[in-house]
Amino acid sequence: DADSRLLWRFPPRRLEAEAVRDTMLFVSGRLNLDMGGRGFDLFKSRGGLSGFTPIESFDAAGRRRMIYAHKVRMERDAVFGAFDCPDAGQSMARRRQSTTPIQALNLFNSPFTFHESEALTSRIEADVAQAAATAATSGDPTRLQIDRAFQLAFTRPPDPIEARAAEAVVREHGLATLCRVIFNSNEFVFVP
Repeated sequence: DADSRLLWRFPPRRLEAEAVRDTMLFVSGRLNLDMGGRGFDLFKSRGGLSGFTPIESFDAAGRRRMIYAHKVRMERDAVFGAFDCPDAGQSMARRRQSTTPIQALNLFNSPFTFHESEALTSRIEADVAQAAATAATSGDPTRLQIDRAFQLAFTRPPDPIEARAAEAVVREHGLATLCRVIFNSNEFVFVP
């Protein structure tokens, strides 16, 4: 039943672009939950015919849920446009869903992902330091950071194979790289 016509299980589906962005902000601890009011811009300027330069670093107002983003007609968001996010220049009754290498490359290499990975790293380091200060946990700090990263992103601890692989990445490339990998994993961007 490859097409899941018999509904014996929920067919996996990728989160929409807006949900991926909002989830990254939430996990990193930087999602601004203010409701209502003025939206935020995804581009540095609006109007004109010379194109639009995307904003690469957002302040607190720009870290609101993506539903508050100002859409520009015929212009795709730099990162999340690849995730079939409509460009607001057309009406769509149903959003297409595709899986392409460009999505993974955009998500892994975007400045937005770098910023949120650094923010998640700071959050993890603070959480582990606080837990160690209250003597709630003890052990290898790297392993505790990996456990916390998995708990925040996937709401589960890593299995032994994942823990060994993650530890190798952290020791060689740092915790921020592991956070980027987590943000780009299927488990993060797909609803199982």
